[in-house]
Amino acid sequence: MTTSDLGILGEPPAGRRERKKQETRAALEQAALRLFAEKGYEQTTVDEIAAEADVAVRTFFRYFSSKQHVLFGDVGHQRINHLCTALAAAPTGTPPLEAVRAVLDALDLDRDEQEQLNQRLRLLKEQPALVGMYLMLNHQLRQTLVDFVAHRTGLPSTDPYPLLVAGAAVTSWDVALHVWLAGENSRSMAELRRAAFAALTAGIPAEPPFPPAGEEPA
Repeated sequence: MTTSDLGILGEPPAGRRERKKQETRAALEQAALRLFAEKGYEQTTVDEIAAEADVAVRTFFRYFSSKQHVLFGDVGHQRINHLCTALAAAPTGTPPLEAVRAVLDALDLDRDEQEQLNQRLRLLKEQPALVGMYLMLNHQLRQTLVDFVAHRTGLPSTDPYPLLVAGAAVTSWDVALHVWLAGENSRSMAELRRAAFAALTAGIPAEPPFPPAGEEPA
């Protein structure tokens, strides 16, 4: 057996370590969701989540910064990171509205992500006190999009155009989630979101129609 079989200094190989991390993270998320459903979010402690997952409390904080973080996990928080990365990579010559549309299409949730989100949204319906966290994530998504459109157009983030494009994007996401969760529509979440975004942006031009701040329209 070689050192590559054992890993550096006797540690397991990198692939096995990564699988173990993913398993531990998933165990913590599932333990947290079970306890939130059974006891309530406010009544559940980090110590109880760690015990339910059969790990130490310090292990919990290696993966999550707080109970709020574990509530939406990677499917929520990493979505913002992925959005930032994709927007930064959008071709500079593309009109901002089309760039946002393309990025949203590329980041539509896969089946596994949809199921993870399904669990969390059902928990929100049962415990309205958790809605604040969902609204905070939506706010972060909206601000990320506002900053991108403002930067690409040279407009302040308080101008109407960045706010309209970002608002349409986040609202289309929110509408698609709620319609899909109700289970009364045969279309996929991606189809619902794309249709909602198309409807909401039908009257928004590809380039800003508003004059720069301080200037009067012609």
